[in-house]
Amino acid sequence: MSLFAAYLSDEEMAGVCSEEQLIRHMLQFEAGLALAEARLGLIPEEAAHTIQLALTSLAFKPGELAAGTLKNGIPTITLLAKVKELLPTDVRDYLHLGATSQDIMDTAQVLMIREALSLLVSRINHLLQNLLAQIELDGLVPCMAHTRWQQATPIPFGLKVVNWAMPLVRSLGRLDEIKKRLLVVQLGGASGSLASLGQQGYQVMEALAQVLQLEPATPWQVQRDTVVELGSWLATVSGTLGKMGADILLMAQTEVGEVVENAEGGGKSSAMPHKSNPVLSEALVALARMNINASTLLMQSLLQTGERDGTAWMLEWQHLAQMIINTGTSLKHALTISSGLQVDQERMRHNIDLTNGLVYAEQAVVILSDYMSKSNATKVVNEACGRVSKETGLSQVLTELVPDVKLDWPELLHPEACFGLSGILIQKVTAQIKDVLTVSLKE
Repeated sequence: MSLFAAYLSDEEMAGVCSEEQLIRHMLQFEAGLALAEARLGLIPEEAAHTIQLALTSLAFKPGELAAGTLKNGIPTITLLAKVKELLPTDVRDYLHLGATSQDIMDTAQVLMIREALSLLVSRINHLLQNLLAQIELDGLVPCMAHTRWQQATPIPFGLKVVNWAMPLVRSLGRLDEIKKRLLVVQLGGASGSLASLGQQGYQVMEALAQVLQLEPATPWQVQRDTVVELGSWLATVSGTLGKMGADILLMAQTEVGEVVENAEGGGKSSAMPHKSNPVLSEALVALARMNINASTLLMQSLLQTGERDGTAWMLEWQHLAQMIINTGTSLKHALTISSGLQVDQERMRHNIDLTNGLVYAEQAVVILSDYMSKSNATKVVNEACGRVSKETGLSQVLTELVPDVKLDWPELLHPEACFGLSGILIQKVTAQIKDVLTVSLKE
């Protein structure tokens, strides 16, 4: 394990996306292809059984294929040669019949993606459960909204959590659509025409899809839009989690002090014993930036020349698996954060009171607009804001400026008065989250 593996990686997801697993899926493709071709009478059933039995028990280390990959630019030639050495002589010619290297590698990558997405979805659902619990616990606690890094108006803390949760809900919906296009078999042969399988080529592809429990598809070896679509989805999920981390970093600053990420003593400093650094939130931001950058590079794989282009194809080998691991790591950290985030309600109220009422200026305009024109109300409140000081709050200034308007300003200007429809919005979002979680449990 590398020095930063536990912090900027995830052992479980790294295992799913490992080269060992990719090789296993490559062997799975070859076994599935033999079985599909036997069903259609293209190879003897006994040969398919022999291939399947041999490949099921095989495992190769990446290092065993490294020299061949350097020589040929792909690991499949060496892999197939090693497999053939273990097969009876009369069976060898039936291995990989009608397929090409990209067929095996693309389909193996899809099988890897399917396994990884299952884990990612499970973690997203778990995170949504944690965020839902956070809303139910602290959702109506007043805190300060910030726009452009400045205090704006008081909102319930639940509205902040909504901003973390709803993009995840939508991402699950997007993934359902993407999977229809993404989790498909690749079988095209040398140039994507299935010529080497004759008139049964399409039937072989459909049978292979059935064996591997993927969807059938026409050859797509130079059509990388769905792979890029997945990359964008991964960047979106990690970016959403990065937003959550960025919010926590702001709220955990000493001068703000509204939340504590490492309530159990994490985030220590080597020089300053008093510190509790929000290190997991920092990781969320860093991992989001990594994936956003990687998704841009992955876009380059769309620029395919002809019917196969190694210069574009290999971009996926370098970046896609790492993007999946980054997303899995982000979700792992977000789960840890969301299961132990501490909210300081008193500090939130203290921060609301910092400006001596200025954060209620918008609400004051709304109230005064019932007694005068909106423009005059705005002028009065603007003047009042200019007179607010440490000793004199907005409520007192308004009482002096508009004595004819008999209002109990201290009673009217409070955090909950600024909430607007926040309560209803939070209820709608929590209902959507519960619907998503109910569906996921049924599945």
